[in-house]
Amino acid sequence: MRTQRKHAGLSDKVVGSPAYDRKELYQELCQDEDGNRYTVVVYRPFPNLNVTRYELEDGSRVEFVDDCLFEIEATGKQLTRCP
Repeated sequence: MRTQRKHAGLSDKVVGSPAYDRKELYQELCQDEDGNRYTVVVYRPFPNLNVTRYELEDGSRVEFVDDCLFEIEATGKQLTRCP
């Protein structure tokens, strides 16, 4: 009896952290309208691409709005850069 080769399916894929190291560029101190402080981490997820991503220290995604404003994706809460 011949054995058959197993083909990788979706269930065989490992989900988790990527196989590359993202490069943190810098951190921004920000606050919301209530005065709560947050740290936005600015990083490059792919070392060889000019793509920049933003997230809070807890991993929550943040969108860059303009030079003074970020928005937390999950809540829509806006954050301004601290002076």
